[in-house]
Amino acid sequence: MKRLDRRRQALSVERAIRRYTNSVLQGSSPCRTDGDSVAQSANYCDAAERAALRADQVRQVVLTAGVPLIQFIPYRNFGLHVDKLTRKHSGRTLRNLVTAAVYYWSSYGLRRKVLVDICRRLFGFEMD
Repeated sequence: MKRLDRRRQALSVERAIRRYTNSVLQGSSPCRTDGDSVAQSANYCDAAERAALRADQVRQVVLTAGVPLIQFIPYRNFGLHVDKLTRKHSGRTLRNLVTAAVYYWSSYGLRRKVLVDICRRLFGFEMD
């Protein structure tokens, strides 16, 4: 008989990459339209490693600022959001979008000072 209360466990980055790569190569996960499953797996690997690195960097900033660890997830999400913005935009547009992101995330109760510190330390943005 199956247990009904399955518990989700956090996967290591390496294990998550291995599972995703296997599912793409076996065809159990949708592949890109060009059928290049190797490149798709490589892109996933790069993104997973970048996200893990950013999460670790954000964790250090958050703990230094004295924010309780239980509030780490929203700050991590903010860091990943700004990381995505830095890959897609540049110049004045990037600065405006990051400023808007700080106001947006601070409206959800995150400390503006910590958000600005994340932008300054991780991405090199000097904000007001």
